[in-house]
Amino acid sequence: MKTKQGIAGFLIILGMATAPIACESKTERKAEKVQDAYKDAVDARQEGDTSEMRETQADLDTARQEYRELAKDTVRKRN
Repeated sequence: MKTKQGIAGFLIILGMATAPIACESKTERKAEKVQDAYKDAVDARQEGDTSEMRETQADLDTARQEYRELAKDTVRKRN
């Protein structure tokens, strides 16, 4: 009986310890999206394709705006 309780306790503790690590927050995902868009914009500038530069810059601006709005909402919810 003690073995089953010990294993169950261990699994509960393990689950509680790893759950926050496994869950990626929305702000982290948005930040990664901004980083990806920035890399794309830099690549487009290096290639010199103006139409692609405009498109990737617009994507970058959109990603940055979405991140800022989400960050503001997160701060408001905490307060």
